[in-house]
Amino acid sequence: LVTLEDNVVAGGAGAAVLECLQREAVLVPVLNLGLPDTFVDHGKREEQLAWVGLDADGVLASIQKRLTSMNEGKAPLGVANLEL
Repeated sequence: LVTLEDNVVAGGAGAAVLECLQREAVLVPVLNLGLPDTFVDHGKREEQLAWVGLDADGVLASIQKRLTSMNEGKAPLGVANLEL
């Protein structure tokens, strides 16, 4: 499960999803993507999203990295054609 928000991850929508999953005892891998809890330089929205990895390329890279780490030592997941 992937959550994506243009807000900080800590205390954000993804955190609420995790709380709900935990409350219902649902065990599923979760990747929360959002803004880091740090200052982001001024710039155009597209530039800022790219800087923090929340543009399409960054999100795809984060998902592929997580799937790869989850799949170490197992058969390939076939994510080569994953597109956003």
